[in-house]
Amino acid sequence: MKTDAAESILRISKPNKDEFSKLWKQYQPFIIEDVATHWDACNKWSNNYLKEHCGDNILPIQGRDKDFLENYKNFASDHGFYNIKEMKFSEYIDYIEDKVNGNQNNYDLEFYLSEGLFEELFPEIVKDVSYPAYINRKPLVQLWYGCSSKNYTATTPLHFDGMHNLFVQIRGRKKILLFPPSNYLSFYPPIEDSKGYLHHSKVLPHLLDLELFPKFPWQERIEVILLPGEILYIPPYWWHHITAVDENISLSFFYDFKIPDFFIQKNFLSTFINVSSHYFYRAISSKGSLLNRLNRIKSMFFSQSATETLRQRVSNGFYNEK
Repeated sequence: MKTDAAESILRISKPNKDEFSKLWKQYQPFIIEDVATHWDACNKWSNNYLKEHCGDNILPIQGRDKDFLENYKNFASDHGFYNIKEMKFSEYIDYIEDKVNGNQNNYDLEFYLSEGLFEELFPEIVKDVSYPAYINRKPLVQLWYGCSSKNYTATTPLHFDGMHNLFVQIRGRKKILLFPPSNYLSFYPPIEDSKGYLHHSKVLPHLLDLELFPKFPWQERIEVILLPGEILYIPPYWWHHITAVDENISLSFFYDFKIPDFFIQKNFLSTFINVSSHYFYRAISSKGSLLNRLNRIKSMFFSQSATETLRQRVSNGFYNEK
């Protein structure tokens, strides 16, 4: 094991389950090397290969206005709106290649293939991926394919997920900014907005703004450039912001957390209590009848798994609420 001083994040090569579990208990992100590099996905997924195997697949692609990130309501609230365009995968690949090469296109929007349900949308290439065996639960797998060009960078705004995430870089590079879940309110979630998403932040963490966000933990930032074949473990409720460095493909393996995790992972329970208290307050203070408020609370803590909820939401086309 080694720690990269520049990134302040632990790296481990080909850990066995016991070695993974030891690190996982620390409730800290870490990078796994020399595992995914051997997957066929990392060695075969050229654009020509993808076109040949699943180029005719019809995909829902997010379309974003060019000023998408200028107002948090576009990405951190129910006020926001993604234009969803159905494209053949081959058409989207051509769009990415044009962006990378600086060619003009006829679109008014910028497109990003994000949150793609891997098994449902790309069944022809599932065989190219060896699912990680570190967490003994069935994952929800999502595919992300974007790029960075002169006028556009595929971006996932600052947020947290209430799930374990093994984030695998297949092609290209991504820049990931990580923040430990210290004081929930210091991340400026849109709690004053009745339609705000409580797992999102109004902050753009790559743009220092001490005047507008003085309590944000700028100094706690961990910066990672994730390379092809590397796996980043992101614990539940850790805040993260992701941008493309170049043309790239990633897979997220999301796993539900279980009650024992609260007592195995350091500080997980206290973090959950801190965050969930704000969700609870939102539920009981929201408009509507007492029965409706009670149903909201029930759905927060006693509903189906988080991964299944995410699967259904994405399947139904609600791409604006990651």
